[in-house]
Amino acid sequence: MLWLKTLIGITVQAFFLGAIIYLPAWTWYWEDAITWFSIFYFMTFFSCIYLLIYKPESLEARLNVQPSSQPREDKIATSLMITAIAIGLIFSPLDAFHFQVTPSFEGILKISGLGIYVIGYLFILASMLANEFAEMTVNIQDDRGQKVIDTGVYAYVRHPMYTGFIFFILGTNLWLGTYLSFGISVIALAIGLYFRIRIEEKTLINELDGYQDYLKKVKFKVIPYII
Repeated sequence: MLWLKTLIGITVQAFFLGAIIYLPAWTWYWEDAITWFSIFYFMTFFSCIYLLIYKPESLEARLNVQPSSQPREDKIATSLMITAIAIGLIFSPLDAFHFQVTPSFEGILKISGLGIYVIGYLFILASMLANEFAEMTVNIQDDRGQKVIDTGVYAYVRHPMYTGFIFFILGTNLWLGTYLSFGISVIALAIGLYFRIRIEEKTLINELDGYQDYLKKVKFKVIPYII
């Protein structure tokens, strides 16, 4: 069943990301997007196979969505986060192909975007490998004996998966987008992450034993020595 859910999840995710990149561009003949999408699908497919074999509990947690038990404020924060990610992707083709308010990135900046995007994905994967309780919604999993994770990437920042999102989206904008889309992505992500992390940490402080001590041990939320 987990293998089937994973296959469906990969397909839905690929369709969603493909739609919000290709539809605004209104063309299939976009070589940079084909490169981006090919790398994404390759990384997603093989990382999911790895997780299915060696860390199925982490993948199962990530696929677990319980909207009925999700607090209202977390639903709002989750919606803001998804919207921020979508905005960060949609504005790349919109400005590059239609608005053309600002130029696209070129040279080293553009190429570095592809590397930053891959690093972002690897951060997300590292978060899942380290934390078997990383669900899409804020939910204390008492039935699974949830505990504070302070190893791996969680030893450096409290929300490494969001660190991954930042690199993923900003790297994508450097590779596919423009100066305008990059700026809009920064603003959208800042707003989405602020509310999401605020709600998440409120829940963890109130309901997860040991999280207060973890806050004292790991000072930074998403970027070491900065935020």
